[in-house]
Amino acid sequence: MDHTLYDGATIDNNTKGKGKITGFNKQKMCVELSTINSHLIKLFKEIHRAKIHVRGSKTRYAINNAMSIMTDLLKKTKINEQNLKRKAKPSKNICEEIYILNRGFKTQKCSYSTSLDKLVTVLIVLKPEESSNLQSTIKSLFTINKHIQIIIGKLNVERISILERRRNIFFVNYTQSDSEGKIWNLLIQNVKTEYTLIAREVSSFNIDARLERLVREIESLDVVVAGGASRDQNGIWKLGCYQNTYANYSLVYHEGYDESLHECIFCDYISGPFISKTNVLKRYNFDTKINAISVFHDFFLRISRNKLESVVCPDSMFYVQKQQQPAGSNDWTLFNNKWQLFRLKIADEVDIKVECENQKQKCHSNKGYMSSPCCLQELTDMIKFIMKTCEEFNIICEADGGTVLGAVKFNKVLPWEKDADFRFLSSNFTSLKQLGPFIARKYNVTISKITNLWCLLVDSTNWQLQMYELSPMTSGLLATKGIKPTKVFLDGQLIQVPRNPGYFLRNEFGNEIYAHVEHWAVLGINVSERYKSKTFTSCRTSGRHDCLDTYNEDGNLQFTTHMP
Repeated sequence: MDHTLYDGATIDNNTKGKGKITGFNKQKMCVELSTINSHLIKLFKEIHRAKIHVRGSKTRYAINNAMSIMTDLLKKTKINEQNLKRKAKPSKNICEEIYILNRGFKTQKCSYSTSLDKLVTVLIVLKPEESSNLQSTIKSLFTINKHIQIIIGKLNVERISILERRRNIFFVNYTQSDSEGKIWNLLIQNVKTEYTLIAREVSSFNIDARLERLVREIESLDVVVAGGASRDQNGIWKLGCYQNTYANYSLVYHEGYDESLHECIFCDYISGPFISKTNVLKRYNFDTKINAISVFHDFFLRISRNKLESVVCPDSMFYVQKQQQPAGSNDWTLFNNKWQLFRLKIADEVDIKVECENQKQKCHSNKGYMSSPCCLQELTDMIKFIMKTCEEFNIICEADGGTVLGAVKFNKVLPWEKDADFRFLSSNFTSLKQLGPFIARKYNVTISKITNLWCLLVDSTNWQLQMYELSPMTSGLLATKGIKPTKVFLDGQLIQVPRNPGYFLRNEFGNEIYAHVEHWAVLGINVSERYKSKTFTSCRTSGRHDCLDTYNEDGNLQFTTHMP
């Protein structure tokens, strides 16, 4: 008997040994193998990328094992894994270097070399207080290449007559009200070369800048930006390469690198001067509403989120007049507002936590998103206030439902929370009712009866805390025996919970309660329906920092401040 396969091929069962395939579409088989190989290659590259950036020991162990399996699979499919790793390619404009023992790197002669002044335009934003140093800066730049194009942004009332006579120096006027982002963009609009040097904070040039080296590596490593190390006015040398993580309303930087090639290191942010492809600067132009260092943080965030890469080649060194941007600067405030940051930490240089008092924002997140820290803080403050009030007036209250779940899993409210749940001892209702006016000084209070149970509803600007009567209650039973109630930390304050909160939660919510699931109201299910944990809804805007689907559906450590 013959069996027909899905593509029309047949297997003859009368054939001895293995089934003999006849009429098989070989072309289709080749296409399928090609597709499998293509997916294997993509998978290998993603795992290899993860291996480069991973820091946790357990994760590294798992990824190393996965890489070993992938290597075996590639061997079986006769794919050379070395051909899949990042490789450098020849530069199209700058001659290659070769290393000679005891002599260092030497640039080779080639037929395709292009003069630096045909490739790079230098941009300098001149501040009024820096005018006296401009001529010495330009003079030092001409020691590198006297024909290089220079565009200088100057305040419209400034006059620099001596330099204005040079044909390769072009001035662009800006006004006192123009932001730094706008000024840099005005200069970039006039660039006609393929590459642009953003000479931020540069005080002087010499051969250490090695601009040809930076152009070569942009082309060789297929990146869009290459910067150098910096040496400030005090002689302090700085690598200037940072890695960052943008997640859960936080942006955290560490100075350092995960990957290198051609003696250059890959960076998410570069703190010193850099050369960029001009078309990238024109496409991802600087934000005109932001000033100072924030302008560059914003630029590098945007290009890295679009999968464009940057490097620092530390043998290129710029002499800079280092500028500071204090943590309290309004420029950071504008930057934080744009990127919805609750926390900004740049290595050991800047650490800003946004104060929530003056924050006005929509607090109920949509399906697939977490709420902002300031919104969650508003709910947290209400929970802590009610609990403290109950304790001060000897009313037995305890957290209930999802509020207990958040306290046990995170010592905070759930990142996707929609309300707060409390219960109070029925015999305390009269005392609690009398507290209504006291609570009403801070929140709106409504007392009603729902399904024959007294309920106290406490409302803040964006949240509601629901308190239902219950009798008996485990905290009440403990009190009759002279036993202290069980308490759990929530945002640094102890709150009362059922006697055995772990047992309570397991029976309240069912299977896999320590894995995660969004609020039942957001998911559109009835509160009595069983949750399906280990699922987060996909975000409508993929990759956003507040997307729940960027997190594992299990574990609590990932919701703390991220490290790069």
